[in-house]
Amino acid sequence: MMLRHRVSPAVGLSALTSLLACNPGAEPSDARATLAIERVSVIPMDGERVLTGVTVLIGDGRVLAVQPSAEAEVPDGAVRVDGRGRFLIPGLNDMHVHFGEESALGRFLATGVTGVRILSGGPHTLALRDRVRSGERAGPDIHTAGPIIEGLPPPEFAAVIDTAGRAMVRDSLDGDRTVREQHAAGYDFIKVYNNVPAAAYRGIVAEARRLGIRVAGHVPFGVGLDGVLAAGQASIEHLRGYIWHLVPEEAPAQPGPDLRSRTLAWAYGDPSRIEALAERTREAGSWNVPTLSVRMIHKPDRLLDAYLATEEASHMTAAMRRFYTERMSIPWMSNFTPDDFEAALDGFGVADSLIRALVAAGAPVMAGTDTPPLGFALHRELEELVAAGLSPYESLRSATVNPARFLGREEGAGMVVEGSPADLVLLEGNPLEAIGNTRRIAGVARRGEWLDRATLDAMLREAADR
Repeated sequence: MMLRHRVSPAVGLSALTSLLACNPGAEPSDARATLAIERVSVIPMDGERVLTGVTVLIGDGRVLAVQPSAEAEVPDGAVRVDGRGRFLIPGLNDMHVHFGEESALGRFLATGVTGVRILSGGPHTLALRDRVRSGERAGPDIHTAGPIIEGLPPPEFAAVIDTAGRAMVRDSLDGDRTVREQHAAGYDFIKVYNNVPAAAYRGIVAEARRLGIRVAGHVPFGVGLDGVLAAGQASIEHLRGYIWHLVPEEAPAQPGPDLRSRTLAWAYGDPSRIEALAERTREAGSWNVPTLSVRMIHKPDRLLDAYLATEEASHMTAAMRRFYTERMSIPWMSNFTPDDFEAALDGFGVADSLIRALVAAGAPVMAGTDTPPLGFALHRELEELVAAGLSPYESLRSATVNPARFLGREEGAGMVVEGSPADLVLLEGNPLEAIGNTRRIAGVARRGEWLDRATLDAMLREAADR
């Protein structure tokens, strides 16, 4: 029986056994064989265009050629995939995730996510990263921060600000020491949080610059957006640090240290202030990860219940589902009321305007979710970005080309061009016409290894079983 899909040796023994069980009599094919995706439409992401009727040849983990099918010479023994009526895009990246369980690796690949950035890590995320890099385990490329660096919250807000598991700092000595420790441990970047004192932040930034490791994360209250932009912080998460510059002093709701006040203050943001902030962000060279998927936890029960009944939400674990259904028991959500969830909707439009302005100004945004279900949430994030006013192409850039640029990957990464890393997703519809087509995955190439729909479904089942 001919094997019609390829299974990476990196999947691991238990997963490999599970996948092959779905194909009785199948054997893993030679990892050195060429993969040919024939007669496909390619969205190369080197510009807003579609190449039709082409064949993509892949070998040794790279795209060898993208050429008209009539001219393509497919070598004997190649694994051939029929691309007729389908669209090939680069692998997707989720640039704001939190996970540490090995079962998530297959879930990401099965949803077309071939790269992730972990924003709160530890020895377990370093181990996952290294196992994937070595080929011991199949999964997305991983870049991980260390433990979140945080300062003590104001005493009056201690009940609604969670500091568990954080690397706590008080001054510049704490800050530079923590950076040295995390750099020595091998983390890819430093993650700062809301209550880092200004002195500690200065120590963090100075030591990170000296060691050549970038700082990402929130806008610390004691530093403010001005300080973060002046420091050249690599990425800003969630957009919330902009709110202090958008809300007039006379507005009835003012942002404060707690998440509730910052969420409700968006409704009073002054849109006339947005363009200047976007231009300042571009000049500072800082990137933004809006994490619009997080809005789900701020929506009223009627909208949350409707979401929990969707097919996407069916992929949540029980713990993931409790994240939503028991949200008001989470310390940082415990002072919200049902009326607050209705009021939060009024601020979404102001944040959407900020996203559009950032992109228009040339201050790039990247797709990140910060919310379950892992993998599936990225497709919702792309849809949210389009709903916020980005074009489908701009939304796709936020998960392909932009992450590759941000991470300093080699030329061609995040694209489908000759020489690109062969992390690709084959879709049943054109995402430039409807961004929701990114969900319609026919297969995934990871490092040039072909995983067809049956294999991806088996990976999802294995992840659910674990």
